[in-house]
Amino acid sequence: MRSLLFSLGLFVVATQAASRRDTAVASGVDAYKDNCKPKATGGCACEVKWGDEVETRNFYTDSECKKSVEQQTVEHKSALNKEIQQKFGGFKDNCFPRPSGGCKCQVNLGRTGEEPTWAEFNTDAECKKSAEVQTAEHKKELNQEIKEKYGDFKENCFPKPSGGCKCNEKDASGAEVVATYSADAQCKELVPHNKQKREAPRTQTQPQFNINARQQNAKDIEEPSQNVRDPVRERAQANYRAVVNELNEKFKGLREGCFPRPKGCLCVTGKDSNGREITKRFMKDQECKCTAGSAGCPV
Repeated sequence: MRSLLFSLGLFVVATQAASRRDTAVASGVDAYKDNCKPKATGGCACEVKWGDEVETRNFYTDSECKKSVEQQTVEHKSALNKEIQQKFGGFKDNCFPRPSGGCKCQVNLGRTGEEPTWAEFNTDAECKKSAEVQTAEHKKELNQEIKEKYGDFKENCFPKPSGGCKCNEKDASGAEVVATYSADAQCKELVPHNKQKREAPRTQTQPQFNINARQQNAKDIEEPSQNVRDPVRERAQANYRAVVNELNEKFKGLREGCFPRPKGCLCVTGKDSNGREITKRFMKDQECKCTAGSAGCPV
């Protein structure tokens, strides 16, 4: 086990070293701001937007031409994390990549009292989870993320894509207004320290006096009848459902082997001569979804 972890550590270190080497080679260009390009004579030419027009201006110092060290560090870390996730994220449980390719997996042969053994595999099909399993796990993670982020939002508040929320409220005169908040804490329900959210009654058998006490407490804090229509609440709930549906829609109709990204998708298009998966990035949703006669889709 120690030798395997040591090998995995060496492989990750080698990957990081290669990434740093490639970054160093390309840093002459990558370090420049997105709207700037280096000039052969030194300095850079940057496209600067003035109103509706775009003007090209020349600059001669690194502070004007290049991204800050902090920004470059963040971008390099993000790229490395994506590369590691792409290479190792889909491995089966108890499987670890080998520096030479393939993987080493802890296998239980099912014999009573026998310790698991280690087996080596050379193909992605043996090392990685299937596309269906990965899709199911991604859906589960997405649903959990939605629940954690928005599950305790106030009923009259709905999230914004950029963060925070918009809430349907009433001003001092009773008129309906839409308030915008940038912090999630302003969007969520606040529970006083001396109170707790009500929970559903437990199914365990308890003494009769405890049951009666709970029923009495429930009556004391009973909410107004839900039969009374509240247009503000209904509109907020509809907006919330729209956000959830939009996220779920990203998974609907995807081609087999395709996984959603913030923009477009990443698809497994085949395998190379060594059995490793070949992936391709698509930026348009219509390229990611199933169409009549497209590969990886139901007939």
